[in-house]
Amino acid sequence: MSQVGRVLVSLAILVSALLILHRSNGDAVPIRKPLDSFPTTVGEWQAGRGTIFSADILSQLMLRDYVMRDYGDERGRNVNLYIAYWDTQRKGAAMHSPKNCLPTAGWEPVEASVVTIPLSPPHSPITVNRYLIQKDRDQQVVLYWYHAQGRVIAGEVSARIEMVKSAVVKNRTDGALVRVISPVYGSVRETSDRLVAYVQELYPILAEYLPD
Repeated sequence: MSQVGRVLVSLAILVSALLILHRSNGDAVPIRKPLDSFPTTVGEWQAGRGTIFSADILSQLMLRDYVMRDYGDERGRNVNLYIAYWDTQRKGAAMHSPKNCLPTAGWEPVEASVVTIPLSPPHSPITVNRYLIQKDRDQQVVLYWYHAQGRVIAGEVSARIEMVKSAVVKNRTDGALVRVISPVYGSVRETSDRLVAYVQELYPILAEYLPD
């Protein structure tokens, strides 16, 4: 079978599995702790302003829990944290990719890549998406990933495939989106390094909230 043929077969299997998933029932997995209790101190960063979604946005996202909050360091440089949790992704609920949402807010991608972030033991390094986005003359750096039952997955397609596998094997489709974003302070490299340092402090805390 040709490479194109294998791709088409894989897509057909994935679409069929998603249709079955959409129509079936499954276990909703509760979050370990409410996200509004997320620590107000993450490393050297202190929590500031939070965001409450409107009823219209919540009805579109169909998520179970979330937190969106600014954190600032001692120099006043902000990081915005967004964690969204779905206890099930059946019956139309699905994680929304920042890659699709940010352009609707007027931010356009300038650079796209992945970055591997080393973590303190016993955690293994994680690979996440990195975007440089721009609106007019303003630039921001974005890091995000999908957190699926203790696993970090960068790619949207890979996350969807893993969700289907989990639905078949474990009868679970729960998962989370974790995103951190910052205006560019100084250089893009300095901002990226600062976000990496923030994620290194953030990641161990996630296990207290997100199910394995």
